[in-house]
Parts: sequence; structure tokens; C-alpha cells
Amino acid sequence: MTASTSRRRSILAAALALSLAAAGPALAHSDLHHAEPADGAVLRSSPPAISLMFAAPVRVMTLKLLDESGRERRLAREGERGAPVREVRATVQETLPPGAYRVEWRGASADGHVGGGTLAFRVDRASR
Repeated sequence: MTASTSRRRSILAAALALSLAAAGPALAHSDLHHAEPADGAVLRSSPPAISLMFAAPVRVMTLKLLDESGRERRLAREGERGAPVREVRATVQETLPPGAYRVEWRGASADGHVGGGTLAFRVDRASR
């Protein structure tokens, strides 16, 4: 290997290392990994709880359950509200009647990125 080839490889390796280091904060953004009920789920009965699982710890600032008219339904969040977590869980405080529901959440990842999302599910009558 010539000195010129060796130098080019060293420069490429350094550039790759710098680009990966710069990507670190972007990779720290936490995306919703899994939810229960899942987005688009059709349930035969009211869910006992709402669970959101993230790819990395998130400090969830807002978690709402809304019915199809936009009325907020009561949730009781479990665990520490201010600490970053990989999973947030909230007990549904009432039996949800048949209809469409929307879960809205907003949170901050370790790098300070604020994001959020929405998922929807439906409760159908149990008598099919």
C-alpha cells in the first residue's frame, strides 16, 4: 500500500467517524416503537389501559385519550411523570362505549427534541 492510499484511507476513516459522531444526537430522538392498543386496532371491549413503548427514553409531557366527539376521557398515569421512560402506561378510568378513540402524546427525548404523535383505535360491540 502506498503512502497516498494510506493517507486517503485515514482521511475517509476520520470523515466517517465525524459523520457518525454528528449523527449521534439525531439518533437519540425517540420514536414510538409499539402501542397497546395498536394504531388502527378494533377492540371487542374497552381497553383497561393505554401503553406506549419508545425506542429510547422519553419524558412524556402530555397523554390524552379523546373520543370521536373530541371529549377527553379520564386516564390515570402510572409511574413517574417527570422522568424519561421507555414505556408510559395509563389506566383507562371508565368503560369506553363503542366508538372511535384517539390517543395523543407529546414528549421530549434525551437530546431535547420535542415530538409527539397520535394513534387511533375503535371499540366495537362485543356481540358480533
